[in-house]
Amino acid sequence: TCVSMGNPNCVILMEEISRKKAMQLGPYVEHSKYFPNRINMQLCRVENRERIQIEIYERGVGYTLASGSCACAAASAAYRLGLADPHMYVHMPGGTLEVEIKEDGMVYMVGEVGYVGHIQLGNELSEQLRIK
Repeated sequence: TCVSMGNPNCVILMEEISRKKAMQLGPYVEHSKYFPNRINMQLCRVENRERIQIEIYERGVGYTLASGSCACAAASAAYRLGLADPHMYVHMPGGTLEVEIKEDGMVYMVGEVGYVGHIQLGNELSEQLRIK
């Protein structure tokens, strides 16, 4: 099921999902001729009407531990297919988000924010990334 959350997403429903499966299928889906601008992929397992689990492969990035837009895309697909309630929890290796889909189609998410790491760029790369 393909879903737009401001970015393109392909949600693949499966009984068993894993990082390994996401790594195997991700590059194929991302670069498929059907998605000329590439696409994010979520492998999605519906545990029950209030809980889904996803593994993510983001376009241009690769395997990803967590993503808000990917969680909302997977929740929206599960809901629209009648597999989940409009209020659910999306479990990802990097954390859990609470997602609610309103009657008007608006999607809201709530989750914790935490420290992931620190990055220091060299001078040359810093100049290339500088916003003017």
